[in-house]
Amino acid sequence: MITEPLTSQDHLEIRDVVRALADDRFTSEKVRAAVVSEPWFDAAAWDQMVELGWTALGIAEEAGGAGLGAFVQCIVHRELGARLAPTPYLSTAGFAAAALSLPGTAAAAALLEVLAAGDQRFAVVLGHGRGWAGTSPAAAVALETNAGWELNGAVDLVTDAAGADRLLVLAQLTGTERYGLFLLDPADAGVTVTPTRTVDATRLVGDVRLSAALGEALHGEPLTVTQVDGLVDRFAVSLAAEMVGSATAALRLTLDYLRTREQFGRPIGTFQALKHRCADMAVAVTVAQELVFSAAEIVDAGVSRALSVAAPLALARAGEVFRHVAEEGIQLHGGVGFTDEMDIGLYYKRALSDLEILATPVDAYARVEAVRGRTAA
Repeated sequence: MITEPLTSQDHLEIRDVVRALADDRFTSEKVRAAVVSEPWFDAAAWDQMVELGWTALGIAEEAGGAGLGAFVQCIVHRELGARLAPTPYLSTAGFAAAALSLPGTAAAAALLEVLAAGDQRFAVVLGHGRGWAGTSPAAAVALETNAGWELNGAVDLVTDAAGADRLLVLAQLTGTERYGLFLLDPADAGVTVTPTRTVDATRLVGDVRLSAALGEALHGEPLTVTQVDGLVDRFAVSLAAEMVGSATAALRLTLDYLRTREQFGRPIGTFQALKHRCADMAVAVTVAQELVFSAAEIVDAGVSRALSVAAPLALARAGEVFRHVAEEGIQLHGGVGFTDEMDIGLYYKRALSDLEILATPVDAYARVEAVRGRTAA
């Protein structure tokens, strides 16, 4: 019903391997158990993912990775999203790997090798706030002093910050319109990370406070707004891949329920009105998947101008489709869809939290229009 955007046999085999592990390690029961006690994620499953080399998939070979690119990594993001996997994969292999690939310095390259080996978990703190640079006042700034780079600011709801070994802070340089990438340890003086529980227990988030915290500069030359926006574009593709995986799983969960729930002596899935709603959702999920994997191909091709439209478009469509499918799923489950016992509610909560990580569909579509306007001018 939902078409598969993967056509290469190699990609299909990678999908099957990832799906098999995700289906085994991230059942509903195991996910629910993992998020109610420390460390608030499945550490054993994470270790297995690292052992299989998943953290290195999208990293270039010269940096210690497998060199398989964003497209293959998005396969992993999608399958983990389908199971609502409580792991730091998105923040580490998705966001942090992209951030460390940007500066081109020896310090960043060394950390990229550490990340590829899975030795440490990372969280990325966007000091300019959510979304693309310049859309909101700076939440974290950096000032060069005699003692080094001093960082100050407050950023809430940072994905996986509460369980990270290292923080990568993208902060605006005081008095300029440029940015720097800085490394901090959550245990450093002036750094406070407060775990925060949201409606989605499967995401480990934290509020980050920086007060005269000394950070190690990983950038060489200061980063331009264009470079920062290009980085956010890469983040958007990874997040959108998780979203379409979650949306697909939520739809399948709903279809399974419609096949078994009976009313008037037959499965309610045979009612034409419900069939039409499910068909519309399947088409929407299929389109969103195609947009996401098309954007991933653009990442691998290195065409930044095309990505500046494709990435926010994929994020916007994936976000609105995921939320719609989760909302429809709850309605089609009837009254029981609102209970904690039904998994469809977990997908709805994940949809709500995912929309707050980078940008809402409205903001992402606005980004598309802004880029198109600049291109036309």
